[in-house]
Amino acid sequence: MARKKIEPIEGFGNTDKLTVQKSRPLFALWQSDITLQEFKILDSYLGRINSHNPEERTVRFEKGELENLLGLKQIKPTVLDERLKKLMTSVRIPDSTNPRGFTRISLFEKAYCEQDENEQWIAELTCTPSAKKYIFDIDNIGYLRYKLRNVINIKSRYSYIMFLYVWDNKQRLTWEEPLEELKVKLNCDKEETYKEFKRFNDLILKKVHKEIHEVTDIKYDYEPIKKGRRVVAIRFTYQGQDELTDNQMTLEDYLEGQEEREEPMYFAPLEVFNFSAEQLDEIQSYVATVPNYKLPQSAVCYDSIELMRYHYFDQKAREIVRRDKEKHINNKFSYLIKLIKEDCK
Repeated sequence: MARKKIEPIEGFGNTDKLTVQKSRPLFALWQSDITLQEFKILDSYLGRINSHNPEERTVRFEKGELENLLGLKQIKPTVLDERLKKLMTSVRIPDSTNPRGFTRISLFEKAYCEQDENEQWIAELTCTPSAKKYIFDIDNIGYLRYKLRNVINIKSRYSYIMFLYVWDNKQRLTWEEPLEELKVKLNCDKEETYKEFKRFNDLILKKVHKEIHEVTDIKYDYEPIKKGRRVVAIRFTYQGQDELTDNQMTLEDYLEGQEEREEPMYFAPLEVFNFSAEQLDEIQSYVATVPNYKLPQSAVCYDSIELMRYHYFDQKAREIVRRDKEKHINNKFSYLIKLIKEDCK
């Protein structure tokens, strides 16, 4: 029987324009033993999924994409198998609500790979049901957003972790990190070589700083903070970047070069919820199917579909705010979609 082909999930343009949306629990994987190549595969997967559509959790890498991603002309089957094997074993996810708690999950449940006649790989990755929470429910648990191209050219795992660390703290502009805690983040705290600050600075901090400035969009400086003659902390100063000035970006930030768009005025009552552009797109697709007779029909609407939808969303927003006070609603977006679907029946 012929194997059913899974259509690739389209990203927002080519690899240079793909945007990674990584939940904070997955951001904490810097504590794991995942290698730089495995992080790149994971980030590329995250850059190719629609984070608001958990039903489509399979991503297809076409010919040559894995090779380009890992910076290799040819990937040996044993090497690719080992990379995927690591991503399919369990990882430790910290519990943000309980510092003494954690969860273990497997990120991916299935990986299918095949080589063409030129020995280039086609691969399909499917995340596990347990991982869906950390991949698709990002609006509720928080996330980082950055250009995939900022990490695919990085050659050092230390530089990869430092890039995410600086990017996560950039809004602070200037901050200090205890030296020993920084070593823990970079996973080199147990290395005898880096006990002396001069060695740590020469072999890691300087090289990481140089690589990040050369291959990513961000710029930062650092300086040692001393207590007496001993270095006890590092002061970081974020200097800016070319793109992505805010983690909470709109859809326009995903789609480079597209014309700026204006949201319909009937979305105004929903501003209190700070929905993303993608969420508003989905809401718009649903409200378009609501029969007119289910929309407010008072004289103030003047038979205008725009005004009807404005008052419709105003009523829904007030209902959600009221019910949220009675019993907390964790996901107001899902709750609103549920209300709209009821009206579509």
